[in-house]
Amino acid sequence: MQLLSSERPERSLFWTAPASTDSELVTEDPLGLDYIAQQVGLLLLPTFTTRSTRAQAFAMVLYGLALADRAIDHYGLPATDEERRMRFESWERFWALATLEYRRELPRGDWDTMRGIRGVKSVWKATGEQLPIRFKMISRQQELGHLGAYLVPLRRAGLVADGTLRPTPAAHEIIEHFWDERRDRDHVGRYDDFALAALDPARSLLERKYGGLTLSTIGERSRLLSLIERKRSQQQRRLDAALFRRRVDPSTQRVAEVVEHATLQQIVASKAVLDAAIDGRLGVLEPSLLELFVTARAFGDFMQQVVNAFDRVYDRVSSSSWVIDSSKVASEVFNQRTRKALASASSRLLDAPRVSDIRRLPAHGAACLQLATQLFDADGPRALQLLLDYHNAVQKERRRGFGWLREDGSKLVLAVDSYTAYPNVHRFPSFKLDVVRTLLTDLGRLPFNHATAQGESA
Repeated sequence: MQLLSSERPERSLFWTAPASTDSELVTEDPLGLDYIAQQVGLLLLPTFTTRSTRAQAFAMVLYGLALADRAIDHYGLPATDEERRMRFESWERFWALATLEYRRELPRGDWDTMRGIRGVKSVWKATGEQLPIRFKMISRQQELGHLGAYLVPLRRAGLVADGTLRPTPAAHEIIEHFWDERRDRDHVGRYDDFALAALDPARSLLERKYGGLTLSTIGERSRLLSLIERKRSQQQRRLDAALFRRRVDPSTQRVAEVVEHATLQQIVASKAVLDAAIDGRLGVLEPSLLELFVTARAFGDFMQQVVNAFDRVYDRVSSSSWVIDSSKVASEVFNQRTRKALASASSRLLDAPRVSDIRRLPAHGAACLQLATQLFDADGPRALQLLLDYHNAVQKERRRGFGWLREDGSKLVLAVDSYTAYPNVHRFPSFKLDVVRTLLTDLGRLPFNHATAQGESA
């Protein structure tokens, strides 16, 4: 072999940028078990989704929908849902700009950071009298922005009428007191007027000051942390009643109480909360709720064991220059200890009291339980084959082609190198218990501190 100089190195040399700290992408689950975890979480907490995490965001969406209707009347626009969505998106951009205007910096993980923060940061600047109001906040803003994240929970809570984008009378007081507890219309009206001006379809630039108010003041009053830091106790009580007490299913109410009691006892990781609840350390559970907790605990353990095994397989192939003997992977990854843990987790899942709910799921449920049955007494090579076959089946069902690891005779070959494996991280699903904890913190039922905010990583 001989090294040759290249006349045009720029044609063959390249570098990759590190992932943005504001990335809104989530690593894809290679086994589709996150879907099942979400469905189990839905059984525990039917009112909420994994994306409906902030109490002030519920109020922000309600106010924005009411403001969109007002803008349609004020500007003579078509009274259609499509127009309401467009006006709401203008409100969402205005609200996000105002938050950044007040905070100036929003690092990753900050409790004021909102969906689409990268798009907002791309247009915001510290100088000048105006800011652009028409910009791409987030791709597919209707689905991935706040309206897409909160509309279903708002309907489940009876705050938005089913099949519409219109708040119900139950949301009136939350909307009425969005800016302040004061009922002085001249005072509150200035905030409404500034927001309404931002929804003008002819407007492309937004003034930093309007009607005696600054954009920073708008952000200070409406940002996600405003309920806590402005001590909005009355608004907190309204949202608490709407989200956890009034017209809410009994399961959501009881699970919220369990999470509240657990957090006050400094029990925050989802596995630890489930264990404490099952052991009776968080009060007496109704039989139906206890069954759900036992089933969630069993599935979470199974998911953790199986995903961890896949990650170790993937990491082993990746670290071996993308090619390795299958027998070597089987013996190293599926050793006696791992097989025993998989068998134990599989047995508990198959014996769980609500396992039939998992079996009935339209995607992955029955296949997951079949995998558990087969893994129960599988040796190393068989366990590896079962895991690869299951992964391939999930990818085909997702219409993504074949799996990320390809078998070539006696070798395992890496086919997709973009997955980040975490072979030493115990990824137990949250089942939305972290969502409830954050909401309860926003509502003043739990103290706001970093341990509460980051408890799920404990």
